[in-house]
Amino acid sequence: MHELALLLKHSNEEVARLTGRAMEEVEQYRLRNNIERNCWDRFDPERAI
Repeated sequence: MHELALLLKHSNEEVARLTGRAMEEVEQYRLRNNIERNCWDRFDPERAI
């Protein structure tokens, strides 16, 4: 949960530096979180138009 809070306030580079994780790992974590939070796995905004 701590990393999630960091993602909301910091860039990927800053989160990687603060947590010691690889940049690719942080990018994947952010993408996965965005997909879940924005329901992109259930809703495609481009098709809703």
